[in-house]
Amino acid sequence: MKMGQKMIKKLLIALLLLLPLAVTADLLFKTLDAREGLTSSQVNCILKDSRGYVWFGTPAGLYRFDGYTFRNFQSDSQDGSSLNDSYINSIQEMLDGNLLIETSSGYCIYHPQTETFERDMKQTFARMGIETIPSIVYIDQHKNLWGAIPNKGIVCYNQQQQLLYEFGYTNDAQGIPQGVICSISECRDGAIIVYDDGKLVCCDVMHQQHTVWATEGLPQLKARRTKSLRVFADQQDNIWLYGQGTLYMYNKNSDQWDTTIGSSLGLTGYGVDRNVNGMAGDRSGNIWVGSDQLGLLKMNLNTHIVESVQPRNINVNPSNIDKVSIQSVYVDDTDLLWVGTEKSGVAFCGEYIYRFGARHIGDVTAITQDANGKIWYGTSDKGVIGYDGNLASLKVSCLATTPDGSLWIGSKRNGLTRVRDGYSRIYSLSTDSTTTLIDDHINALCTDKIGNLWIATNGGMQVYNPKMNTFSSYTRENGKLTTNNITSLFYNKNGKSNDLYVGTAEGLLILNLSTTERTLLTGNKSNLKSFTNNFITQVLQDSRGLIWIGTREGLNILNLENDSLNYLTEKQGLCNNNVCGIAEDKNHNIWVTTSSGVSRIVVQRNHEDGTNNYGLYNYTTADGLQSNEFNPGAIITQQDGNVLLGGLYGVNWVIEKASDDKNALPRVMLTQLYIGEEEILTGHIYQERIVLPQALNETNKLELGHNQNTFTIKFAAGNYNQSERLQFMYWMEGLDEDWRNGNALTHGVTFRDLPSGKYILHVKAVSAEGAVSNQERVIEINVARHWLLSWWMITAYVILLLVIIYFWRVGLKQIKVIKARKKAVIHELALQREEIKAASEDLRQPMARMTSIIGNLSEKEKSLEEREQLNALHSQMLQIITRVSDMQTHLENPEERAKNIVHDRLELNGRGEIELPDIATESLTSEATVSRAALDAPTMKYTVVMIDDNEDFLKFATARFKYVYNFFAYNNSERAAADLEEMQCDIVVCKQDMPRLSGSDLCNQLKMNPRTQNIKFVLMTEGVLSPQDMRTQNITLSADDYLSKPFNLQDATMRFNKILGLGALEMNNNLIEGAETRMLEDRNASMTTATESIDMGEIKKGNDSDDTIAPNDPMNRVETKVNRRDNQLVPQQPVVEEEETEEQESLSDFSMLDAMDQQLLKNVEQYVLQNMSRGQISLEEMANAMGMGRVPFFHRVRNITNKTPAELVRDMRLKHACILLKRTNINMSELASNIGFLTAENFINIFREKFGMTPLEYRLKHRQ
Repeated sequence: MKMGQKMIKKLLIALLLLLPLAVTADLLFKTLDAREGLTSSQVNCILKDSRGYVWFGTPAGLYRFDGYTFRNFQSDSQDGSSLNDSYINSIQEMLDGNLLIETSSGYCIYHPQTETFERDMKQTFARMGIETIPSIVYIDQHKNLWGAIPNKGIVCYNQQQQLLYEFGYTNDAQGIPQGVICSISECRDGAIIVYDDGKLVCCDVMHQQHTVWATEGLPQLKARRTKSLRVFADQQDNIWLYGQGTLYMYNKNSDQWDTTIGSSLGLTGYGVDRNVNGMAGDRSGNIWVGSDQLGLLKMNLNTHIVESVQPRNINVNPSNIDKVSIQSVYVDDTDLLWVGTEKSGVAFCGEYIYRFGARHIGDVTAITQDANGKIWYGTSDKGVIGYDGNLASLKVSCLATTPDGSLWIGSKRNGLTRVRDGYSRIYSLSTDSTTTLIDDHINALCTDKIGNLWIATNGGMQVYNPKMNTFSSYTRENGKLTTNNITSLFYNKNGKSNDLYVGTAEGLLILNLSTTERTLLTGNKSNLKSFTNNFITQVLQDSRGLIWIGTREGLNILNLENDSLNYLTEKQGLCNNNVCGIAEDKNHNIWVTTSSGVSRIVVQRNHEDGTNNYGLYNYTTADGLQSNEFNPGAIITQQDGNVLLGGLYGVNWVIEKASDDKNALPRVMLTQLYIGEEEILTGHIYQERIVLPQALNETNKLELGHNQNTFTIKFAAGNYNQSERLQFMYWMEGLDEDWRNGNALTHGVTFRDLPSGKYILHVKAVSAEGAVSNQERVIEINVARHWLLSWWMITAYVILLLVIIYFWRVGLKQIKVIKARKKAVIHELALQREEIKAASEDLRQPMARMTSIIGNLSEKEKSLEEREQLNALHSQMLQIITRVSDMQTHLENPEERAKNIVHDRLELNGRGEIELPDIATESLTSEATVSRAALDAPTMKYTVVMIDDNEDFLKFATARFKYVYNFFAYNNSERAAADLEEMQCDIVVCKQDMPRLSGSDLCNQLKMNPRTQNIKFVLMTEGVLSPQDMRTQNITLSADDYLSKPFNLQDATMRFNKILGLGALEMNNNLIEGAETRMLEDRNASMTTATESIDMGEIKKGNDSDDTIAPNDPMNRVETKVNRRDNQLVPQQPVVEEEETEEQESLSDFSMLDAMDQQLLKNVEQYVLQNMSRGQISLEEMANAMGMGRVPFFHRVRNITNKTPAELVRDMRLKHACILLKRTNINMSELASNIGFLTAENFINIFREKFGMTPLEYRLKHRQ
């Protein structure tokens, strides 16, 4: 036995010496660097944990990789839960899943649940019974923790049984030799303690505490002790000692060291700069060695071969890569090799990391397989690979074989070559003496089931019969084709029909070889849908009978059975629209090559509606393709059902995997949570609450607020030895009824506006071949209700609703009762009203006749006493008739009358509030006036607006009035009108002759507006106007005062104050007189004097009837002229020189205001006379007729007559009654009706109260 081992050893050494690094392995890696998120290029250590994450220790912190994204952890001096140092030396996993991290500052523990680090290792080791923090810690495969205690020895803590073992510096079976321990590792026998002189000691605690074996120190290392020494146990349990200038193998069985391997590689000795930094072994028995200058080495113990391996990406040219210094080597549980480099990040290699195998044999333009299974490759410049004979051209466009053993080679411009039994024959239109080919541009070749060869050219289509050795042509000229440009051919030998599918530049031609029937399609048969493009690049009929038609604008899928046509373009996910080749593999997947990548199409039948679903998987050079660009027609399905793809740099094939084991598929990891667009980190506050108190992958329940119902959960599977990214399927229990496919590109699922409630998310991994994992990841998700929808608020809502329903039902019953009572009362009142109306009508008619008779008797009676009695009886009868009429009137439309009464009693103020008008009571006005007069500084509280187009006048007035009032000046009446409604001023002083909007028009506009009708308005005129001038200039009667220029400012101020109800106030003359006054006097614009005298003759015109009234006539008691109260404005007195006083005495001292007041009363009297017979005269209608608002009109009439409008109208009625009594013989009833009294009795009573006698007595006494 020993002799055999020695022979193997010698043979191995000899081979290593003879062939050191002679063979370079063609292994392909995938790399991870800063482009993927690994921002540190130096990787010191690597670990894949039990959850599926891969961890990388770097000088810039700790990185976690889930297959898609990196997460970086760094040291933060301000955060006690971060790393104690960012330089990472080693990573190990403990029994509870925590990670033991060694940094330059010592050890710390990473807790995956909270994604935090524990720095206080003294307490951690104290819980294990270890009082001193070990200088070296190692966790073996049984999760035993081994620690080297300086000057004490070795301790081992069994984490499962929680037992502590100690190996002191003793010479017995439970001790270890004394020395400097530099590392700890393990072999099958137990833990291996490594000393700096190369001495090894194996200790075991699984069976019992004892020292299994020990070696002496190596003579080569005793002189140069180094703490860089590490050990590795290979598949045969040989112990490899490596480190700085060290690579030795120890055979436990022979108890011998082999130092020749490292020496042959130049890795041992003094001053050697080829340090070995890491070693690992895979399941195939390979040993992977990472060194500084030699890079990555591969040793195979079975074949005794040492190879140098470049950890390069598939798309990187090997000649451009220098040796890469390797810092760490690691093989994970799936036999995937991970290599950490010094300057190039991480590279990993596995059997299935790439989807495609590749051969770089040049630009492959055509592929075919003969009957013997040999694959023939045609190229663009080297002819056919494997054939050196004569060809029509080295630029091959297509290949085909026929049953007679011939290989047919088409060229782009030089015709067709036939190779048979090692001999070639060329067919060419340009060289053949007899007619063979119709065109030398060969585009495609195919063979039918009887062995005929079909040839597609630019000049038409031909068929060659090998048995007859003849060519037959199909061209546009002989009527067999509609176009000569034939682009592609396909014949399905396994198809039910004997059809040849011919791709042309004008559509798809289906030629039945049995019947020679031809069908040209540019879309489906019904022509309801057309192809994406009529230039057909490739055509295929698959095993389902679907016809796949490739064009320059995508892929068309035609189903002749139901005449359906579907499209697959870049919009639907196809990698590129320019289709170069189509083939079907043994799994019935459709492979499509394009000008930019390869697509795999999985067809799924929907049995409910008979349609097909198409799943697309796209591939690029990152998946192992030799190039993203492929050649037209360079694709075949081999006899074993696998597909070959020809491109610019060679050929690709799909790497076949063993049958998928559902149990072998990894368990899904939940890696990231996004709410909206923001990633939620563990333990961080989001919207005033911690959403993830634990890491997402560590929690089984997720609590979200009502406003966090739009979120995304990212998935990963932890299986990195996959040529394609794993797919995921999910089921949100409580929302979905069945499983759904996740998004492969985003490797996650997004839920938007998820309703509040409880859900359970189930996630499974799905392989690229469609195998679904049996391992399911489940997480409960609770979306909280809005607090307004919480259970206690819902309870409150229910209670409130019940209360509302209860009171509503009670109220409804009461309303029904009230309505019933009201209806009954109204019905009863209606009956009574009808009875009263009928009775009153029956009573009124005979009484009217009686009244007429009594009136006639009175006229005929000569005795005064008898006549008076008859007249009194006549009057009483008229009163009764009037009352009956009034009663009938009140019985008509009682509801409308009630509304009118309320309207007359109430009005809206400027704030929209209902208040009593001034008509209702005079005391309110007087109280308001008194209260205003009592203010300490009355004038400054009032806003006065002056409008004039004279800028100098406005400047002068502003300089004076701004000290008296809150004064504003405008030179534009329209702009002022726009501001007045919002300004709510007290007085507006406006010039009459303003452009566009005169002063009278502005006054009428304000007085007619309910919101501005209470504003006092003073109209300014240029000089004193006579009544005739006022009428001519259409001066408004609505103004509260009239002011003619020039005028005295102090007098104007007094008049403004009196209009405001402030009475006589002493004003400071210094405020309103000064230099500006004299300045304006120099310009003939004096404002210090004014004479306002009007000819009395014009005022008295039209009033001559009053002169006929006798002095003792009671009608003199009726005053309808201007009669101002003492506290109202007095007329302006003329201010003239003494010598002119006598000349002015003949003139009446009437101001313009008096004239306008007289005109207003005249207009009122005319309105009353015209409407007197109507009975009641509406105050609002009369005010509108005067061009004023209701309230201003009321105040204006009361100010100039000391009477309300109602009292003035009554006096005018009585005055007119006196005139009628004197001039006519009309009876009392007609007289009362003519002057607007409802009944004669009412008229007689009011007349007697006013004049002290009855109307009849007045007629007898004063009749003319």
